[in-house]
Amino acid sequence: MLTSIIILTYNNLEYTKQCLDSIRRYTEKNTYEIVIVDNHSTDGTREWLQQQLDIKLILNEQNLGFPKGCNQGIELSEGDNILLLNNDVIVTENWLDNLVKCLYSDKAIGAVGPVTNSAAYYTAIQVPYLNINEMHEFARDYNKSNSNLWEERLKLIGYCMLIKKEVVEKIGLLDEQFTPGNFEDDDYSIRIRKAGYKLILSKDTFIHHYGSVSWREDANLYSKLLSDNERKFKAKWGTSSQSYIIHHELINKAKFRPEEKINILHIGCQAGATLLKLKNNYKNAGLYGIETNADEAREASSFAKIIVKDVEPALNELTNKKFDLIIVTAWDQIKHPDLFAEILYDALNEDGLLLSSFDNIFHYSNILNLLQGTKPHFGNFSTDLTIESLKDILSEKRFSTIITPAKIQYQEEIKRFLDLISSLSGEGMRDKFETTKYIFESSKLDITLFTSLNNIKQGTSVEESIRVLQSYSVKKVIDFIMQNFKEHVSYLQAMAIHNFALNNHDNVLPFLEKAYELDNTNQDTIYNIAFILNAYGETKLAIKYLNSVHNKDAQLEELLEELLEAEKEKNQELIFLLRRVEHAITPEESEANLVEIINEQANTEDEIIDLIKTNTVHPEEMLNKVGIILFERQSYENVLPFLNAAFEMNKTNDDTLFNLGFILSEFGEYRLGLSYLESIKNKDQDVTQLICNIKGALV
Repeated sequence: MLTSIIILTYNNLEYTKQCLDSIRRYTEKNTYEIVIVDNHSTDGTREWLQQQLDIKLILNEQNLGFPKGCNQGIELSEGDNILLLNNDVIVTENWLDNLVKCLYSDKAIGAVGPVTNSAAYYTAIQVPYLNINEMHEFARDYNKSNSNLWEERLKLIGYCMLIKKEVVEKIGLLDEQFTPGNFEDDDYSIRIRKAGYKLILSKDTFIHHYGSVSWREDANLYSKLLSDNERKFKAKWGTSSQSYIIHHELINKAKFRPEEKINILHIGCQAGATLLKLKNNYKNAGLYGIETNADEAREASSFAKIIVKDVEPALNELTNKKFDLIIVTAWDQIKHPDLFAEILYDALNEDGLLLSSFDNIFHYSNILNLLQGTKPHFGNFSTDLTIESLKDILSEKRFSTIITPAKIQYQEEIKRFLDLISSLSGEGMRDKFETTKYIFESSKLDITLFTSLNNIKQGTSVEESIRVLQSYSVKKVIDFIMQNFKEHVSYLQAMAIHNFALNNHDNVLPFLEKAYELDNTNQDTIYNIAFILNAYGETKLAIKYLNSVHNKDAQLEELLEELLEAEKEKNQELIFLLRRVEHAITPEESEANLVEIINEQANTEDEIIDLIKTNTVHPEEMLNKVGIILFERQSYENVLPFLNAAFEMNKTNDDTLFNLGFILSEFGEYRLGLSYLESIKNKDQDVTQLICNIKGALV
């Protein structure tokens, strides 16, 4: 089988050399022919091409444009397949074998194309390489034929398009009205599909594309050409580039199993590109669409059931149908949002998903368009709806909704513009300027959860409602409150208070922490946190929360005073115990009680140390004594803080130095222990013997 590779050239000789070199290197001999059409290059390209002995060459005396040049190459070709290839492409290992295998895997397939690093219409993928050698290493691993990665598309991009010759013979050559180029590949894609063939993006095949090198020198001309040719395309087919949008931001939210039999409805489906992508993901899906544009609907109807009507009347034709996924991207066409939402609720299965996007009119591009004197793009924005009002409508119609702002990565030039307009705007506007659209993810409201939370908030059937909610995770309940109630803090407080009253202690603080996160000045929240922390023995932390409030109400003042008094009494009891230990009053009992307090961390070590320093007669001796008591009672992890505190008070105290040296050596820290022992000024026999023993252990 022979593939005719048709390449147009117009200057950019270096790219052409790289392209041909890669074809020769990575394509099996005798499986292809190269046909080059030069559109009157002036940089030495023509002369170099004339020296190449393995190509067919057409040298035009003027630039006839891309469609005409391709047609010349096709007419000269002799292959079973036609491959249109840009000269700024570098092909890779297995590229043609993979594409041909995909093309002939099904009689219904008319054309295929690969993925790349730089191309339009969702054909580009993220790549890790930094140079051509790394690119080839990447492609070598990437280009493994895999039919699971073949994806049907409405359009293929002409930088690399492999077409069966029978298809070309059936539909004819490229439409030369799109000269000098752009939209001829869109046009050809439609013609191929209208002839009954499929288009496949072969996502198991990667080639490198430098990208639009012919147009870089005159961006304005390129922009005008795109606009002119899009008008021609729309006049011919009734569709535009916007008709073929794939809403990946919505598709990615759908988490059905690939083999599931599900029904999908897209309201505002246009030419059906999103539905087709979903068909690739869910092979057993039933596809339905509503579209007011008859030309767009005609394209989608080749693989889905499409109703061509205004949205509300069209939905009435589907009243007997239930859907697992409903996508809405036509909010600007909705005349009665309340009624529409009600119909959606009835149409959605109980565990179904409603996905919709709402274009953001505050996006920076609209501001830029206005500054440049061009018309802003409002997309599917409806003047009758706002983000907030739409969420309210969905909530009233028993939908639970999560709203996510969709953003993309911006180049440095755009970031500087965002900095500028943000500095001139109110606080928080930058987030709106960066957001392209808002994603609504809605599901039918969990009535059990909704009713139980309302009962708890109102103080009715509380115990039963709390019992019901125990089957839900705390996170799910918090998320539900955030999504479905405006009085977030009140519901969160009610959940915490009633769970505390019913001894469900694991379900208390998470609700209060969320309430505090939402509003850290709410005195009711702070009172509840302090009260409950104190009940859990965290009195000092409770006092800290209370002290964070500057203008305390009477309740907070009363609780703070109560906790401070309790803390004082608690400290008094501890001080009394410390003095009993210091003076060896009922020593066994006193020491045991102190060790228990330290082990249970009823007071922190720092707190006890401070009390020893300020409330005992001989603090250094007492700190040493407590350290030794803890050691003797095997509370080893608590020993050193007390001895270190004694050392900090007096670094020359021989008793402290001995105790540190002895205990550190017992812990295996011989060298450190030795350093303390050798610092003792008056070494007695015990000290000398201990030093000798440690040195012996170090030998």
